[in-house]
Amino acid sequence: MFTNLGNFADLEKVLEFSPPEIPNIDTAGLIKLFGRLPKFPKDFEIKRGKSLSHDGVIITEISWSTGYGPRTEAFLLVPENITTPLPGALFLHSHDDVKEFGKEKVVDGIGDLPKSAAWVKRDHYGNRGAANALAKKGFAVLAFDCFMWGSRRFKLADMPARLIELLGEKDYERLSVMHESMALSKYLSLFGTTLAGLLNFDDRIAFEVAKSLPEISDSISAVGLSGGGCRAVYLHATTPELAAVVSVGAMATYNSMIPTHIAPHSWMFFPQGLAAHTDWPGLCTINNTALYVQYCGEDQLFTKDGMHDADVALKSAFAKSEGNYKSHTYPVGHSFTVEMQDSAFDWLVENV
Repeated sequence: MFTNLGNFADLEKVLEFSPPEIPNIDTAGLIKLFGRLPKFPKDFEIKRGKSLSHDGVIITEISWSTGYGPRTEAFLLVPENITTPLPGALFLHSHDDVKEFGKEKVVDGIGDLPKSAAWVKRDHYGNRGAANALAKKGFAVLAFDCFMWGSRRFKLADMPARLIELLGEKDYERLSVMHESMALSKYLSLFGTTLAGLLNFDDRIAFEVAKSLPEISDSISAVGLSGGGCRAVYLHATTPELAAVVSVGAMATYNSMIPTHIAPHSWMFFPQGLAAHTDWPGLCTINNTALYVQYCGEDQLFTKDGMHDADVALKSAFAKSEGNYKSHTYPVGHSFTVEMQDSAFDWLVENV
C-alpha cells in the first residue's frame, strides 16, 4: 500500500500505533491532554454592535473577550417576529484553508465575500447562509470567529520571513496554511499547549457566552462542517450540557488516515497523545449527548472504508449506551449541501 511515510512506513508498527476503539479518557482527562490553556475569564466583556434585517432574520453584531488575543467577533441571528428566548445553536465555521474569514462563510446579509473566498459558501454550503437557514427553523444562532480565523486571525504582517522566503510571495492564505504547521505548531509545542485545546477553549467560551444571552434559552446545540465538524466533536466530548451536536465531513478512523490522509488535515485533528487514549470516533462516546454525523461519500479528505468503520463503531457504542446517534452518507464531495443542512436542522429541531 502506498503511504506518505514512504521508506519509513514501518514506524507505525515499531511505535505500536493502535488507537483504542473504546476511550480510556473522560472529559476532564481530555481537557488536561489539551495541555496548558489560558484561564477562563470571569468577565467576557460582551459588547453589541448594530443590527440589521435580512430575508426574515435579524442579525446583530456581537463580540467578547477570551482573555487573550483579539476580541472574538460574531453574529447573532434570530428569526424576525419571533419571541425570544429561543433554543441556541453554535455554528462552527469550516477551515477551508481560508483564514481571513470565519463567521462570514455561513451568514448571508452581511456583505459578499470577495472572489478569493466566495467559493467556500458556493462549494461548501450550497451557496446560502447556512446560519440564516438554521435561524429560520426557530433558533438563535451564534456564528463566531475562532482562534486563527477572521477577527482572531494572524495577519499578513505576522507571517515569518522564512515562510515568505519559501513560498516566494506574500499570498496570505497560502502563508497562513504554512504558518499553522510550520510556525504556530512550534510555538504551541514550546508553550505546552495544542491547537485542539485552544480551539476548544474558544468554543467553550462561546458556549458560556451563548448561555448568558437573553435571546437564547437553556437549550444549546452545535453544528459544524469540516474543521467546524472537528471542533463539534471536541465540544461534544467536553461540554455534556449541549442538547445536540451535528458534525459534518469530519469523521473517520485514525488508521484510515495514516497512508495518505494526514497531510490534508489541520493539526486540530492530532493533539499530542490523543491516539493513545482513543480512536477519533471514540471521542464521540465520552459523553452521551445526541449526535448526528453526516458523511460525504465522495469526501476527498477521508477514505470510504475509514468513514464506514467509524460509523459502525459509533452505531455500536451508542446502541450499548442507549444513546441517540444518527448518521447518513451523502453521495457528495466534502461539503454541507442544502439537502444535508435541511436534514441536520430538522434533526436539531427534534432534539432541543
